[in-house]
Amino acid sequence: MCFGVLLYAGVGIVSIFLNGNYLDYNVLASERSSGQHIGIILVELGVGITVATVMIALYHSFASFRIKDD
Repeated sequence: MCFGVLLYAGVGIVSIFLNGNYLDYNVLASERSSGQHIGIILVELGVGITVATVMIALYHSFASFRIKDD
């Protein structure tokens, strides 16, 4: 779960270090690619990883839940 959040935040921090604003994708551009494409893909990948792992964790939590018979 943490990897997805760190990926999302890492894109923002890298853009700050490259003299842009937080999540300013234009500073991520190189000669061959647009910064918008790279930034959006990395942010969406981070969000997707976080959501998927939280859903898996919730599933495992509910799957292992047992009701005690008194």
